[in-house]
Parts: sequence; structure tokens; C-alpha cells
Amino acid sequence: MAISAQIKTNAIQVSKNFKYFQSRLSRAIDQGVKQAGFQLLDIIRTKTQKGIDYNDRRFAPYSPGYLKQLQREGKKTAVDLFYTGRMLGSLTPDSIKKTGKHKITLGFTNSEMRQRALFNQVLNEPNRAFFGFNKRTENIIQKSFNRFMEKQIRSMKI
Repeated sequence: MAISAQIKTNAIQVSKNFKYFQSRLSRAIDQGVKQAGFQLLDIIRTKTQKGIDYNDRRFAPYSPGYLKQLQREGKKTAVDLFYTGRMLGSLTPDSIKKTGKHKITLGFTNSEMRQRALFNQVLNEPNRAFFGFNKRTENIIQKSFNRFMEKQIRSMKI
């Protein structure tokens, strides 16, 4: 007595679905990372405009001579690193570049403004560190990224 069995599987279809899922997931991660870059850019601009560094401390005050110059020119004397608007204006969505797999870089698009930012961030005494992020900001961006990814994965209907 002989028994013959024939088994049909959908292994090829399952394999195709996994490849499809991998490619969609990779694109979604890149999209989420870019969105996180936009969010970081917005946070940096907002904090700088409020006169707060990336560690949520007030910027060091301007020197008396510089304050007199600002008053003569009729400009705001609040420490917000805004003189002509060109430095923070060169931080645009175009300044967010994909630099690797699931990696972006945020930088200044204008070399002159890059030098000005370096002066404010590091070289000037007192330095006004505005370009960066702390753990709190990282957590905010991470939660936003996680929500975005959950939404993307739900839309894939796996």
C-alpha cells in the first residue's frame, strides 16, 4: 500500500510580500527621518527666536557696546541672534540632506552664515549654543517618529 501526498505552499508569494514590505519600510524610515529633521529645524529656530539655547537656558546677554549699536540702529535688543535674519534664514528645508541610509544632516546652506553660526556657537565669549538638541528634544522627536512609523506600518496592511 502506497500513500502519495502533494502539498502546495504559497512560499513564493510570502517571499514577494516580505521583499515588498522591506522596500516600503526602508522608504518609510527615510521619510520619517527627514520629517524628524524638519521638526528639529523648527525647534532650533523657535528656541533661538525665544532667546533660549538648546539646553533650555537663556542666552548670555549682549555686551553693552553691542546693545548701544542695536539701539542706535533701531533693532531689537533681545538676545535672539537675529540681526539681519540671514543666518537663521539660511537654515531652510533645503539644508536637510540625506547623507546615508536612514541618516540626514542639518546644516547651513551659506558658508558665510556657517562661519557666523560657528562664531556664536563656539568661538565667541560668551558662546550662545543654539545649534543642537538635548535629551528632551530628542524624546519629542523620537515620539513623533514612532507615531509616524506606526501609522505607516498600519497603512501597509500586513
